[in-house]
Amino acid sequence: MPSLYLTLLHLSQPLSPTPPSTTTQTIHNFLRTTTQESHSKTTTIYTQIEEPHYIYLLHRAEEQATHDLRLPQQSTPEAPITHEWTHQIDLPASAAELPLMAPVLAIGRYFVRADQCDQFQRTFEETKGFLEEFTAPAPVAGGWRRRDGSEGAADAADSADNAAEFVLFSGWEAVEKHFAFAETKGFKEFARIKEFMEGAEIKHAVRWRENEAEDC
Repeated sequence: MPSLYLTLLHLSQPLSPTPPSTTTQTIHNFLRTTTQESHSKTTTIYTQIEEPHYIYLLHRAEEQATHDLRLPQQSTPEAPITHEWTHQIDLPASAAELPLMAPVLAIGRYFVRADQCDQFQRTFEETKGFLEEFTAPAPVAGGWRRRDGSEGAADAADSADNAAEFVLFSGWEAVEKHFAFAETKGFKEFARIKEFMEGAEIKHAVRWRENEAEDC
């Protein structure tokens, strides 16, 4: 089963989606010194729209392996970046490709009651077609977060107590298009998953076009 590693970093200064080359190089150097070389070369970087001080790192691995992130817990002048958390997400073999080329990536963290994961999964499979129809041609992909992965101190406060976490990635033309989905009949069907949830966190992010991993 392929895995995706999702990391949240906090920057001491917010950055634009297309930062100057010097800033990009600083981030690349940071990745080289804090991650395994193979991971840094396949990492995609996103800036959060809601709060540009935060960036996401996405790394997909075909085999489950230890994700060696030696990240600082506090920013310094030499490394103005703080590691908030890293989650390992198990993607089903049938999962679609991640919508990495979409103009906007929505990252949904759904906190599911531990004893209702099967009901949530079943309902999600029954209703995700309504979401896929609205995001097309961008795909939709998601999976369950592993609880034995590396976690930062902030994670305990962010997650609902004893809840399982399902992470969903969807691609959009714009944030407004995502909001428009909430006004459709299809959303009412998709929203049936809420019956099994304790809460949710949905953020939007844009990809850094000047920092393709191959250039690291």
